[in-house]
Amino acid sequence: MKRYFITPLFALAIASGAFAQAPQAADFNRAVMQAYEEMLRENYKDYEVLFRRANEYYNHGDYLRALEDLDSAVKYCPESDSDLRFSIYALRAECYYELKRYAQALPEATQALNIDPTSTAMLNLRGRIEYDFNQLTEAKADFSKLLRINSRSQEALFGLALVAAKENNVGLAGEYMEKAVALTPSDSNAFIRRAKVKQIMGDYNGAVDDLLLAMATDADNAKALPALVELADTNYPAVASGLSGAIRQAPRQPLYYFLRGSIAASHYHYGAAIADFKYIISENLYNYAGLYCSLAECYYALGDYETALDEVDTALAKYTDEDDPARYFTVRARIQRALKQTDKAMLSINRALDILPDNSDAMVEKALILTDQKKAKDASALLGEIIMAEPYQPMNYLLRAWVMNDFLNQQKAAKGLYTRVCELELDHPEQIGSMLGFAQLFNGQTAKAVEWMEACLKEPDGDGHNHYLGACFYAWAGRKQRALECMEDALKAGYANYYDWTLNSDGRVNVSPIRDDAKFKELLEQYKSIFSK
Repeated sequence: MKRYFITPLFALAIASGAFAQAPQAADFNRAVMQAYEEMLRENYKDYEVLFRRANEYYNHGDYLRALEDLDSAVKYCPESDSDLRFSIYALRAECYYELKRYAQALPEATQALNIDPTSTAMLNLRGRIEYDFNQLTEAKADFSKLLRINSRSQEALFGLALVAAKENNVGLAGEYMEKAVALTPSDSNAFIRRAKVKQIMGDYNGAVDDLLLAMATDADNAKALPALVELADTNYPAVASGLSGAIRQAPRQPLYYFLRGSIAASHYHYGAAIADFKYIISENLYNYAGLYCSLAECYYALGDYETALDEVDTALAKYTDEDDPARYFTVRARIQRALKQTDKAMLSINRALDILPDNSDAMVEKALILTDQKKAKDASALLGEIIMAEPYQPMNYLLRAWVMNDFLNQQKAAKGLYTRVCELELDHPEQIGSMLGFAQLFNGQTAKAVEWMEACLKEPDGDGHNHYLGACFYAWAGRKQRALECMEDALKAGYANYYDWTLNSDGRVNVSPIRDDAKFKELLEQYKSIFSK
């Protein structure tokens, strides 16, 4: 549910020839896939071709299609071909892991290890999954075996460090992680892994320092920034403090201001984010149209739609070939929809889709605009396409169910969509991200839904997002008092998305049923300072 404001500011400085070669690479990939199609038309049971095509799908991030081919390959691959069967199970494990279907990844990794018990990749993968499932004894056994096979395995050392940290054996965890870093002392990935161990140990400031060190060591590392954002979900003050320290040491470095502003916005501290973005612009630290789009998103969230529109129009006037105009047009459409300018919003979103036809954010926004234009049938069809492309995104099911139930009088179809959300069984890192309880609530399973939501509300909620969703949930459950309690907890924690509180009416994941309540209005007035009002 969180809409992150992070954009690739630092990546713009490292444009390489790889981008110029993209069309040729795309043509090559099409030719390869066509060749596979022809071979499989001749023999659909050719398990070697099925595996090779699955590997292509995996390399391009299309894990669902990869799994389809792998399921066929394992069916036709003879038991005697143990090498290929190992590769099939291993790739299935990797696909399920990438899809966050850890419960399904685990037995696949075990199947692969039954064939080759010395596979370092599968020992590492199974150990990570066991660690995530808190099966520490099993994880320790796999990482220890990996270390016996390869005494210089960083994966084994960091895995054992994580297990020791979770067992509260701080000294042993420190020994393992320092040995791991010493193997490659200039490798930025080593700092990212050490940051993870420090986070488990509760050393958040040390974790932030390591992630910033990883960025300073290798600006091209694509893992450091997401890790910093993830850490901010756990301890936003530590991340903000670390970035402030970095700014004091390098006051003319735009990346640190942008990171601090982006992470602030991601945690609903829009005033602080606006200050950082504006500072970059006013001091001419970086010339990037996306800064204006980030400002627009902040002002939109604060309910200042006219200012937001001015900022995104500035972004659209300034962008270059290196920018992301599809995002800018999508943001403009979102703002125009908030201003009830649905015809203009449709023009903007179509511009976005002209640039990136398969962009899911733009497609969802178009479906919402179509709903506002009373074209619910078209909206439902478009959401159906989105679900086919991204079957593990629960909010898309909820949106389509809402359109079918509330606008098309298709209650049975809506119920089926809610059931599908319940069947996804997502291993989401934040329990509330699965949206399971909303699907259960709208499917009439109220007791289960309430149990789920109360469990979610016990999770750490440093920015109020979980309690905002709690307010949405209980508003639609008809429990007004509990909804208002969640609302107050969300506001206390700083959930400053004024659009969500006052205007968002999409998908029955909103607080619209309680907006007319006097207490609701009183709470918004009481906490108006967080909205910069």
